[in-house]
Parts: sequence; structure tokens; C-alpha cells
Amino acid sequence: AWALEFLRAKGVDVILTHEPGRTKVGEELRHVLLRTRDERLAPMTELFMMFASRTQLLDEVIHPALERGSWVLCDRFVDSSVAYQGGGRKLGADRVRALVQSMGDLYVEPDLTILLDIPPNVIATRMQGRQLDRFEREDASFFQRVRETYLREAAKSPRMEVVDATQTIDMVQTDIADLLERFAPKVEAMPRST
Repeated sequence: AWALEFLRAKGVDVILTHEPGRTKVGEELRHVLLRTRDERLAPMTELFMMFASRTQLLDEVIHPALERGSWVLCDRFVDSSVAYQGGGRKLGADRVRALVQSMGDLYVEPDLTILLDIPPNVIATRMQGRQLDRFEREDASFFQRVRETYLREAAKSPRMEVVDATQTIDMVQTDIADLLERFAPKVEAMPRST
């Protein structure tokens, strides 16, 4: 929410979305995807459900916002599927990209993707005491594959910027603000800590 307020303070008309979710259908899929389950959810099922939620989000929220001239700030998007399902679930990035291709004109490539990079052992420490969702309960090897996939994708993509999320929140926000400054109009800076 900090980046949303930062952009609004700069005079940017911006909306915030999250994946999976943000639409009625997306929130129902989110519930199935994130809740702890006794039965196994097949990796391809998980991938298709992510794309079903994303397709609904693009149709109901993202395209209308872009047509109004608004910016769209997404908490996760296609790169997350490449990392989580392609890398973490071992389906491969090419399989995820094939689904992106199948979306045709509905898909919108982000102008900027900010990757908050953090090693799996630090994630585990930070999540202690929280109730964990189905993804957060995965083992360290899953998160290592996710991280490696994200970093490999970031190294290949000029739109992806990596921020060291092991820093203090003020330092992370400063790094994010510097990246957003490339795209946002100049107005008075807002405080960086929440």
C-alpha cells in the first residue's frame, strides 16, 4: 500500500490489484489456491487457476483502468506464475509463457516489474508466528527454485528491477521510490516509512 500512496502523492491516478483475486471470480479462486488443503492440487490445475483469475482481472479491472488512463499497480502478475508454477512446481517457464501467448491481445506486458528479493531462510524467519497459506507452507527447496527462477528472469528482462528486501523497510522503500521516479511525475516526496 505504500507504493500506492507514493504514486498518488505524485499525482498519478493509480489502482492496486493483487493476484490471485481482486474480482469476485478471482477471490473465489484465491480461496481455493491459498487455503491449506488435505488433498493435493495438481501443478497444472494450480497454473490454470492462476491464469483464470488473471484473465478475469485483466478483463474486469486492468483493461478498463488502462483505458481510463490510470496506472495499475499489481501485487504479483505473470512473472509470479513463471517463478511459482514454472520454477517452484517444476512446470517450466515455457509452459507458462505458452499460456501467456494464448491470451493474445488480452495480455498486457508490464512497463516495470519490481522484484523484492529475499533468501528463503530469511522469509522463514520473517513468517514465524503467522498463519501460513498453502504456498507459504512449502519447503525451502520450493522457495529456492522460485527465487532462482525470478532472478534468472530478471537477468533477462530489462523491465525487471531487483530490490534487496533484506534491507530495512526504509531502505527498501527508498529503492522502490527511486525506481518509480523514472515513471511518475515529479512532486514533493512523501515520507518513506509506514
